[in-house]
Amino acid sequence: MRKFALAATAVAALSVGLQTPAFAAAPDAPTDLTVDWQAGKVHLTWKDNGEANYILAEYDGGTPGTVLQTTAAEGNDVTLSVPLRQAERVRLLVRSENADGVSADAATPAFDTLRPSAPGLKDANLATNLTTNLSWVPGSIISDNTPNDPLDLPGNGTVQATVTGPGGTKSYPFAADATSGSVPAQARPAAIKLSQVNEWGTSPQDVKTVKLGTLGASTTVPASALFSNRLAIKSTLDLFTSAGREERASGIPVQLQARAKTTDAWKTYGRYSGNTTAAFDTGIASLGNRQYRLWVPARKVVSGNIIALTPAASTGAKSSKTYVKFGPGGFNPSTVRVGGRSTLSVKILPAVTVKARPQGWDGRHWIDLGIDVPITKGSYVERGDIETERYTLRLRFVVPTVVVNGLTVLANTSPAYNLTVK
Repeated sequence: MRKFALAATAVAALSVGLQTPAFAAAPDAPTDLTVDWQAGKVHLTWKDNGEANYILAEYDGGTPGTVLQTTAAEGNDVTLSVPLRQAERVRLLVRSENADGVSADAATPAFDTLRPSAPGLKDANLATNLTTNLSWVPGSIISDNTPNDPLDLPGNGTVQATVTGPGGTKSYPFAADATSGSVPAQARPAAIKLSQVNEWGTSPQDVKTVKLGTLGASTTVPASALFSNRLAIKSTLDLFTSAGREERASGIPVQLQARAKTTDAWKTYGRYSGNTTAAFDTGIASLGNRQYRLWVPARKVVSGNIIALTPAASTGAKSSKTYVKFGPGGFNPSTVRVGGRSTLSVKILPAVTVKARPQGWDGRHWIDLGIDVPITKGSYVERGDIETERYTLRLRFVVPTVVVNGLTVLANTSPAYNLTVK
């Protein structure tokens, strides 16, 4: 018995000074969690007991993943620098951590991070000042399973026209609910694509593209021609809708324009179908001294998902002179016997009434005969009887400059007309 009592006494003595061990305690979950926007980024605040924290994102009910970790010294006010990926339902979770463990989660209300779909380009046209007028159907968000969530921004966002061209890339924003807008004149060739932006990001670009091209023209104009003869004007076109790549195109409407003098307005006298693969004829009758240019109207071609626009273009003015034209004429017959008969005729175009000056050949020089020969409505005819004398006669006629329908037709000299009397 004593032995057992001693053992009991020893146990009691050993237990003096021993305390029940304390168990480790994890931190409490954060409280008063808020989520909003700050300078275009998602902003969070919460309260805790000064612990370090984890911020996690839970997408569409999946497994949360860490997007940010903070130290205790960094406080409880953060903005997310990493964008959240697109999802129909997102929650942000905040956990506190200390040496003893990790707290339960504090969760924000659910919100969506949906980007809009691309707007649909309907049409594009060039204005006279070379701005591009666009119309479109706005893009929409497919679904919103968290209406009026704390990060919804009604009316926020833009439709964006992105221009890529020689000047680099530029963007022009329009209101989110706009269905039309204008892009200022651009260096060419350039391309315009539409996208839509909201608080979460930018939609894909619309598959339709507006191409702003250049259509250059050049002409070769003969320096002169006879009245009514065709002035053999040749023209070429160069079309670019992408940098360094010339387009092959045909059926391009072009106009040949002319004017009598620099102060006159240009008028269209010929319409043709041009192409970019070879020189083509843009000739016209030569009816007087004029300046000529090729005018290419503004052009719009819609093909598949491309709307190609080129502004009006023209060549510089090129001048051509017109000379009086002599028709068949002279002595008929040109060889006769003494006592015979021959008829002298002079025909000119334009068929005007004018006085011509005949010249005779003396064997070395042309000599003005000092008389006027009346040409009436473009024609002069003289019938003569040959006398008893044998001789050779060589004549030519100088027709002065005339004005027809306001256009100047320059003086000209006929070929030599020969008569031999045997």
